[in-house]
Parts: sequence; structure tokens; C-alpha cells
Amino acid sequence: MNGPDHLRGIRGVVLDWDRTMVDNGRSQHQSLVHALAPYGLTVTADWYADHAGLPIRETLRLLASDRDLPIEDVVAKSRAYLLRESAPDPIPATLALVRQARARRLRLAIASSAEAVLVHAGIRHLGLTGVFTAVVTAESVTRPKPAPDPYLEAARRLDLPPAHCLAVDDAPEGIHAALTAGMRVLAVRDGALHPVPAAAPHHPTYTATPTEKPTT
Repeated sequence: MNGPDHLRGIRGVVLDWDRTMVDNGRSQHQSLVHALAPYGLTVTADWYADHAGLPIRETLRLLASDRDLPIEDVVAKSRAYLLRESAPDPIPATLALVRQARARRLRLAIASSAEAVLVHAGIRHLGLTGVFTAVVTAESVTRPKPAPDPYLEAARRLDLPPAHCLAVDDAPEGIHAALTAGMRVLAVRDGALHPVPAAAPHHPTYTATPTEKPTT
């Protein structure tokens, strides 16, 4: 393997899904644009990028502000849009890490703020059914990211201490959650994996040094 060995000393890998395992940021943004159009609300790509790590209901509450927005209807419209769209491609660097972890017989889990129906559809599309010992989604925990609960629940289901797990996430909220859970963290930025220092500011921004390019 070229580059640093991110899996050294690790027994389990816990991955975010959206924009971490799959390159779906654009389709997620478009799903919100589509779902919000009937209510006269718009969301720019820049605004969405700044809030993409939040669960969809929290995103909608921020967008609605003091408007009476039927959040569950918007969620349903967004979900239906995403399920109709062509499934997104995997992010090569993350998929390569999953393959390396499997070759070493490490335990694998997903810790996502997305709904289970969307995550499991994506897992099937990528041919990864049965790869993940645990799949933690929005329905699995009471407190979503940036709380550490999704990552702690994934470690619990893997039957591993969080300190023995490597987390992979793209968003400040998820990185904060993983660091707070006590895991080592890789951030996904521009298709590459970047180690996040344990002492890095957790939220909302941090500094990471790129060390690995996507593999093809």
C-alpha cells in the first residue's frame, strides 16, 4: 500500500455515508431544491455545503426559521427524489480503505445521519451487502451528529472500544462527533483522506494535512 498506513493499530473502521462513502453532495442539494420549491424556499449550493453534515430535519429547521414548513413532507419529497435518482458513485479513496480493512479482517460499520432506507439502498448498489457488521443511521440514535452517539453506537455494535476504531467523515459535525467519541479520524476532502489531529478544534472548523491521494 502506498502512503501512510491509516489502519495500523486499528481493529475497526466506522464510516460516514454521504459524501464519505459516496459522492452524492450534488444530488442531495438538488433533492432539497426540488422538495422546497413548492414552499417558496431556496437553498444555495454554498449554504448547503456549509450545513451538509447536519441531519436533514435540522437543516430544514434552520432554513425555515420562523416559517411554518411541513418538515416531514419535505423530507419525504427529498427521499423520493434521491431514490429515483441514479445511485451515486463511491469515493475511490474511501472504497480502497474499506477493501484494505476487509483484507486485514477488521470490523466495519457505518455511522450516518441519513435515513436507513437511503443508506441500505446505497450499500446494495455498491455491492457491499454483508460487508458492514453494523449500520447506524438516523433512526438508530436519539442524538445525531455532532453528538458522539452515532459513533459510540457503532463501536458498541462492533464490540470494540472507540479508541480502537478509525472514523472516516467529511463534515465538521461528523469529525467533531468522532473525536468526541474518542476515535482516530480521517477526513474526506477533495476525494482524499486526511488525518485529523486529536487536538484539532472539533467544531465547526479544523485543520488537516493531506497525506493520501485517491487510488484508482
